[in-house]
Amino acid sequence: MQELSRSEPRRGRIALLALVGLVAVTALALVARPAGAAPAMGMPMQPAKTCPGFKVLHNDRIGAAVFPAGTYTVTNEGASLTCKSSAELFARFLEDYDGVLPTPWKVSAESSGNASFLRGTAPGFSVSLTKKEKEGGTNPDLGTLCPNTFTVNSTTVVGPLRFTKGKFLIYLPSGTGISCNQAVILFQRFLGAGGPLPPPWKLINQTATFYKPANPTRTAFRIEPLAGSGRR
Repeated sequence: MQELSRSEPRRGRIALLALVGLVAVTALALVARPAGAAPAMGMPMQPAKTCPGFKVLHNDRIGAAVFPAGTYTVTNEGASLTCKSSAELFARFLEDYDGVLPTPWKVSAESSGNASFLRGTAPGFSVSLTKKEKEGGTNPDLGTLCPNTFTVNSTTVVGPLRFTKGKFLIYLPSGTGISCNQAVILFQRFLGAGGPLPPPWKLINQTATFYKPANPTRTAFRIEPLAGSGRR
């Protein structure tokens, strides 16, 4: 019993020294890595990349976010997006008919001409208006905006989509062989008939794009509400 009693202080000193060592190592780690920095084993954060020159062809909106016609700078928040991919995404979101973006994307409106597009916890991108311009023209990702608005006189269901009474825009996607005048005539025909589309025409619901399956690029035209995308 006497030997056991003499060993107890020694064990206590060993435990105390181990604890002091652990505290010292932790303190050194905190000094070496500031708060908020990436873990030592992780990849370093990539700087944001700006991509100027994206054109919005008419005063548009996506849900609550408003985008006046003009030139925009797109800023990528992470390395997973390139200028090309973020421009394609922004164009795709502007084309959206009902304003509901594909999961997991969400739009966060900041001010007129400024918004962020978020994809859950992963980095997304933001857009900022750099120069207001007249409506009209062509964007390689959006296509060509036809010069005149089209008036729908009464709410009509065509295929799976509902076109409410009001004014609409007609876009000609890049590569189509259809003219603005032909697109007007076709849309009038579809509205006049109502209900299912006449064969062989099909409709992409998300972007309100009419096309023929045999040659979807050459036969496409797109309809967009004058005020931009949103629930119809």
